[in-house]
Amino acid sequence: MEEKSGFLQKLRRLSPLSLPLCFLSFVFLDFSFRYFYRFVGGTSVLSYKPMLFTAGWALLLTGLLGLLPRLARRIAMMLLILLFSVLTLVHCAMFNIFGNFFTFSDTNFAGDGARFFSWSYLNFRKALLLCIVLAVLMMAFAAFLVPPKPESRKKRIISKSAAGAAALLSLVPILCMHFSLQPKSDTMWWGNTYDPNAETEIYSEFTNTNRCVMLTGLYQYTFRNFTVSFGIGQSHQGADKLDAYYESREVSPDNGKTGLFKDKNLLMVMLESADTWLLTEDYMPNLYALQQKSINFANHYTPLYLSAGTFNTEIVSLTGLIPAVSGLPSRAYSTNSFPLSLPNLFRDAGYTVNSFHSASPAIYSRGSIHTNLGFEAYHSYVDMGMDDYMLDSQLIRAYDQMTSGNKFYSYLITYSGHGPYTEEMRNISDPHYEAAKAEVAKSGVTGSAENMEEYTLAVAHAMETDEYIGELVDKLTGDGHMEDTVLVFYADHYGKYMSDDAFLKQVKGVGENKNELYRTPFFLYSADQKPETVEKYTSSVDIVPTLVNLFGLDADRRYYVGDDIFGDRGGAVLMPNYAWFDENVYYSDAYQGEMTEAMQDRTADFRERVNASWDTLKSDYFATWKGDETKGRKK
Repeated sequence: MEEKSGFLQKLRRLSPLSLPLCFLSFVFLDFSFRYFYRFVGGTSVLSYKPMLFTAGWALLLTGLLGLLPRLARRIAMMLLILLFSVLTLVHCAMFNIFGNFFTFSDTNFAGDGARFFSWSYLNFRKALLLCIVLAVLMMAFAAFLVPPKPESRKKRIISKSAAGAAALLSLVPILCMHFSLQPKSDTMWWGNTYDPNAETEIYSEFTNTNRCVMLTGLYQYTFRNFTVSFGIGQSHQGADKLDAYYESREVSPDNGKTGLFKDKNLLMVMLESADTWLLTEDYMPNLYALQQKSINFANHYTPLYLSAGTFNTEIVSLTGLIPAVSGLPSRAYSTNSFPLSLPNLFRDAGYTVNSFHSASPAIYSRGSIHTNLGFEAYHSYVDMGMDDYMLDSQLIRAYDQMTSGNKFYSYLITYSGHGPYTEEMRNISDPHYEAAKAEVAKSGVTGSAENMEEYTLAVAHAMETDEYIGELVDKLTGDGHMEDTVLVFYADHYGKYMSDDAFLKQVKGVGENKNELYRTPFFLYSADQKPETVEKYTSSVDIVPTLVNLFGLDADRRYYVGDDIFGDRGGAVLMPNYAWFDENVYYSDAYQGEMTEAMQDRTADFRERVNASWDTLKSDYFATWKGDETKGRKK
């Protein structure tokens, strides 16, 4: 015991190293994180910008810790390093699943997303985990070295003064880097020239999470991400500038498809995870048969603007606006005005409008959001009389509700395609497992035993959804509604619940062009229309203006982000962070090719559309329409 006590006493002599080790622990954690993700973004791991930000924040945190009493300092040291270590792991998990680092905006949907959590989605690099553990151990040793006994008054004054000076000194690199990365002119107005490669634009917009982490480091990113996500210090364009923008925007005029489906019923079905590799004659024969008789959009893509993929596409395909990736609480969708949403427009046209999804109305606040968007009611599994909310085949029990009224617009979200494709959801896959296994065996798809089992379960999930589609078609045919009802089918996102990204790319036939992951089904069926394949590049933002045109709804299409697919504009897919692509080029902040004038114009146009959409949502722009019945209507 005496030897042990003597050894500890010798270690205590190293107490002057406590705060320097604390500083190094913070720096080491950040550097390790950025090193293992150095392939992300365009900033070198040794760039002075993130290094200065991190050094400043490490010095600030260390200085503030040095001002605390001994016990409080030890506790705060461990709490801070554990907090940032957990945050690092969250970043890694989000990147593994969505390809983007975490933002505080994601917390709006964290509770709902946690319902679908699976350990299979977490695949951390062991070397990074080791570095995180080393950072924590380094901080633990620094906490241990905090002097156990009160210092003399003189030493205490000196140490506190040094800590305070360090905290003040830390502001120099942080503020210098912050102001050096701020644009020298007002970039809030969308018409300004935009260079996505400029670090000032990346830092100012702060929407490209991957590039921002690499540019600013873990600590500055966390601070700025928090302020941007919750709208602290952020501004938006006022109604006057939004008015001017919308008045000046040009859209396609009416065309041969305008009013094609006027006064017909609409059943609009958003299919959970119904990826292109699942929509085959063998896996989903009922849906496939409809697709072959439909107007099929062969080059349709569903980008993810938020981590909550289903909610993301849901909002886009009902409002025609892109959800704000920062600075907007989810409650805005249940309180803002949306006079040009599809449910409001159909309701104004005399339709009975209802939405149907088996999940609870509390999930993503759908109950309040859907009624705010204009639906008369949101129907969950309870309202539809379902015994198991996960089984799409039981949706047929709500058929009479879906087809009620002289004219009806019913919006339906399926559920059974959801992952994870594991034992956790065998209630979905079990009824179809043997059939799925037999079809997969004939498919020629190969992979590891784990991948093939997950693939088979995914097929079984899809078969459950397809069973409902078959029953729906039979019902509509039996009561004559197939003749006067348009069926629209589209996916909420690609099959992102497959845990092996490389295997997913293999089964989907995606090569180096990762954008092909976002290619998803979208088609519409009407009994009086011949099958047609539309090759034009489209995305989820184009759904609303296209349906508005086809059904001859009374709305000015300038107020939507996308374009009418059958018009003379559009033909490009708008991706997050102002990236876009068409059949010829993919333009993003990493683009190295020739920048033509046409590309500059298209990039500027898309940037204006996105920012106008965000500011429209942030300012509740449409609330000012009350009392002005002509505004926003067709001219």
